[in-house]
Amino acid sequence: MKKSTMLLLWIGASISISEVFTGGLLAPLGFKNGLITILIGHIIGTVLLALGAYISFSRKINAMDSVAFSFGALGGKIVAICNLVQLVGWIVILVVQAGSAINGVFPVLPFWSITLILSVFQILWAIIFGSPGGRINDIAVVLLAGICVLFFIEAAGYGSAAPVLHGTMSMVLGIELSIAMPVSWLPLVGDYASKADNKLCAVGMPFIGYFLGSCLMYSLGLFIAVTSGSDIFGFIASSKFRYAACAVILLSTITTNFVALYSAAVSSKQLIKTKEDRLPIAIIGAFTLIAAVFFPVERFIVFIEHFLTSIGMVFVPVFMMVFLDYFFKRQKCTKGINWPLIIIAFAGMAANKLFNQYEIGIPTVMGILLVSVLFITRNYITKTWYGSKNNP
Repeated sequence: MKKSTMLLLWIGASISISEVFTGGLLAPLGFKNGLITILIGHIIGTVLLALGAYISFSRKINAMDSVAFSFGALGGKIVAICNLVQLVGWIVILVVQAGSAINGVFPVLPFWSITLILSVFQILWAIIFGSPGGRINDIAVVLLAGICVLFFIEAAGYGSAAPVLHGTMSMVLGIELSIAMPVSWLPLVGDYASKADNKLCAVGMPFIGYFLGSCLMYSLGLFIAVTSGSDIFGFIASSKFRYAACAVILLSTITTNFVALYSAAVSSKQLIKTKEDRLPIAIIGAFTLIAAVFFPVERFIVFIEHFLTSIGMVFVPVFMMVFLDYFFKRQKCTKGINWPLIIIAFAGMAANKLFNQYEIGIPTVMGILLVSVLFITRNYITKTWYGSKNNP
């Protein structure tokens, strides 16, 4: 995969209404503090994303195979199941959000019919094209970026009336929500990095593309909420670009979920051995179609905050084990499951939840420090230093 293709792939993956909506949740912080929060969170999250890409590129294996290398075959299957759950969740969320935005412009259309059409389109797109990337994705990214610029210009036209902002948001939670977006792609970035032409393409392009694109999306949502007092759905419904926006929302949902569906199919191969991509894509796509049509939209805001924080809670400790396992040059785990790493990862998850509950430091960073200390201490005590002949 070439550098330009990889760059546009990850810019395209970051451009979604979900990212804009999440950025809008930071509005109670104000634009300045919200922007600082976005940058801090995305630096942390995208560095983790780049590390995942580096390891898969170095080993020439996909993300879930990298996990299985460290956690064992059964451990890899457990993480693959978690990844399937979060990918299915993301696909449903994006369809529901896109449906809500389009329904605001065309209220006569039943909501279920919009989500049904979106779901069918994304399944057909994924089955026809087979894997992400290519000229169509490049064109889509340019169109998506263009409508985002128009939205910035239109939102600026509201002036500085400083509308009343409802809700609460701490900087700690805002940083966690900003970390969560790039981290949500961590279990699948290796699927593409392993096919890259060189290290810059594998590591630099996902970092640059996702960091720039996601920061732009978050900032757009924040800017719209601060200047207009509205979330992205209300803004689009009243926008003079609303019809063009609907077309772009349709396109962005399909291209972003295209990436997620493909990687969900790759993860499913940890559970069912097959060389075929299209059949798992069709099965997973059909499941997400049913879920999207019957999703309880009225609970959406509460759901997405918990969903995003849960992603970081699960995948950051898991991939920290993979990172440390790689950099300390541990041999491949030949057992079914590497229990010490599983236990440390679960300890990291529990600690992350505790840190989030009491807002101790930046929970993700605190969790990274904790699992790193546990990992190194475990190896010191057991004397199973990396580079030895002993398997975990």
